[in-house]
Amino acid sequence: MVELAERIRNFQIESAILPLPGCGSTPARHQALIEFGRTDLSLARIAEAHTDAIAILAQAGFPPPRDALYGVWASDGPKSLLQAEPVRGHWRLQGTKQYCSGATFVNAALVTAHTEQGVMLFDVPMDMLGVRPQPSTWESPAFADTATVSVTFDRALVGRNCLIGGPDWYLSRPGFWHGAIGPAACWAGGALSLIEAAADAGRRDPHSRAHLGALQSSAWAMRAMLEQAGREIDSDPADAAGRGRVRALIVRHLIERTCADVLDRFGRATGPQQLAYNAQIARQHVSLALYIRQCHAERDLEAIPC
Repeated sequence: MVELAERIRNFQIESAILPLPGCGSTPARHQALIEFGRTDLSLARIAEAHTDAIAILAQAGFPPPRDALYGVWASDGPKSLLQAEPVRGHWRLQGTKQYCSGATFVNAALVTAHTEQGVMLFDVPMDMLGVRPQPSTWESPAFADTATVSVTFDRALVGRNCLIGGPDWYLSRPGFWHGAIGPAACWAGGALSLIEAAADAGRRDPHSRAHLGALQSSAWAMRAMLEQAGREIDSDPADAAGRGRVRALIVRHLIERTCADVLDRFGRATGPQQLAYNAQIARQHVSLALYIRQCHAERDLEAIPC
């Protein structure tokens, strides 16, 4: 985990490196996220959250502290519900957040919490009293080095200046759906690393060649989808046409389905050798299979209007 954090800092993932979504260079942003995933999906998972946090802060008019590494913790569920209430000029956070990637090495996190007014977003320093990462219960070898744990907030007091936007701002801003394409770009990068490994494996029998052809077609399709999505975002950064949500859900679905096909074809094209004896490829394969589960499958498809 320490090694991963150092690698991330060595990549100098700062706001200046990636263009902000909707600022005219969103295809380049997607391409950079693809490259993170292509290099290492654990790196991509942390990098994507950090760059999303930088974009969120910029949209709210809050420049991030220099050299800070951020997480974005917005997962809710029966075991992941955080409440916030105003207390004497502060907000008191109480509850637990699951799936907090980077919890032991990020400097701060943008964290959603429920209030009587709606969902609020807070900029929470990790050294704040009452913020405690829990021991890991993570069993999967996928993302084992990302320190993805639950974080408990026990009467943690944050200043009002740590409130980012107003009630439900985090979910209602146009940038929410622009940013939702970021993980799909990372998925695509992970799939590209497998496609390249399959091509390098050297199997040239007719069946392997057929799978390699399909994989190369998938690589082109994913890059094209993310390029087009970026152009559409830049043409309407404020989402005046109201297409941001549908676009994000469609792109995530198409990339997820393509990645699932890549995972299947990779083994068919290469046999067991790469997965059994190449540690990096084995990690990428198992991590991609888990990462694409951030796509909500049929629940997202149902939300796309006909």
